[in-house]
Amino acid sequence: MTTDTHDMLLIHRVVRREIGQLPDQLRAAAGDPARAARLTTHANEMLDFLHTHHTGEDELLWPVLRPRVELESELIDRMEAQHHQIAAAVADVRRDLATWSPTADADVAERMASRLEGVHGVLIEHLAEEESRILPLVSTHFSEEEWGQLGKHGFGAIPGKRRLVILGHILEEADEAERKQFLKLVPPPARVAYRLIGRRQHAKETGAIRN
Repeated sequence: MTTDTHDMLLIHRVVRREIGQLPDQLRAAAGDPARAARLTTHANEMLDFLHTHHTGEDELLWPVLRPRVELESELIDRMEAQHHQIAAAVADVRRDLATWSPTADADVAERMASRLEGVHGVLIEHLAEEESRILPLVSTHFSEEEWGQLGKHGFGAIPGKRRLVILGHILEEADEAERKQFLKLVPPPARVAYRLIGRRQHAKETGAIRN
């Protein structure tokens, strides 16, 4: 019996989409402190999302998988090295974000945008290889319970008041079958709250950021 890892594809879509959009959004917010403030909040949340995703793998995926697939040690070494490379770039961006929004300085926006474009290129390569090579290994060598620990780690790191919006990001590009399957992982009260409140809140926030 294999472990279903398809939920990770939905998480990866959030990372590709939101990190990929940030450079143009940063450039568009230059000179507009109000827009820069909204974008700073969003950017920090998405960088937190990425950080949580990678720390979950660092703590719960690589240490468990490595001894079970000894012939793939070079692959896992590369995955871990890319995590370090991405984390260094994100730290640079965060230092600028911390003081950027009051001025919305165009030069700082461009510096952050360029740094994120570079890291996005690494991310695209990293996520593609993770999907094509790591997830099949996980499917064979992880139990459902072990795999579920990553989801618990990710969910637990999201502040309670932000969980419905993050759920909106995760489901944004999901087809109907994916949406139904992923929502099975969500507690029933949260599913109801998402239908009643979360979808509108997500749409309102993304509209303000992307338009």
